[in-house]
Amino acid sequence: MRVVAGNLRHRIIEMTNLETTRETQDKVRQAIYNMIGPYFSGGKCLDLFAGSGAMGIEAYSRGIEFIYLNDLNNEALNVCKKNCKNLGIENVKFSNLDYKEFINKCDTQFDLIILDPPYKMDDIKGIIEEVYPLLNKDGLLVFEMGKDSKYIEEYNDLSLIKNKEYGIKRVVVYRR
Repeated sequence: MRVVAGNLRHRIIEMTNLETTRETQDKVRQAIYNMIGPYFSGGKCLDLFAGSGAMGIEAYSRGIEFIYLNDLNNEALNVCKKNCKNLGIENVKFSNLDYKEFINKCDTQFDLIILDPPYKMDDIKGIIEEVYPLLNKDGLLVFEMGKDSKYIEEYNDLSLIKNKEYGIKRVVVYRR
């Protein structure tokens, strides 16, 4: 797997190779970033269910200034750390918390939040309600879910701006 674009373009990202994580393929990651940007001029990104960290690393490569990578699985988080070390990413904070615990402890606002929870966590509205307070005004929320998941059209001042299917996956993008 490689970084698709930006200043780290073509650099290799190690995958987790865990049964509990699904890596976002390069072409899907590229399509997602083409939907939302594709580049940023600073800001903070949270990859709440980080896996290998590929989505957050891609945001960093495309101009996000600081990334937060969280994953409950310690092996996955170790892969995130290794990837960031190999790519020379220093503007990163790692956490090994349940997503609810992370949200409750977090006092940072984000310009981009990436959610790719296990597909069995199908309470899309509930997860959005919990993470919503962490999203800056004009911030983007990217939610990867199973293609048959029941997504919501809007929540408070969060509006759906994109909804695309990629094989077994649906990607829904919201803007606050």
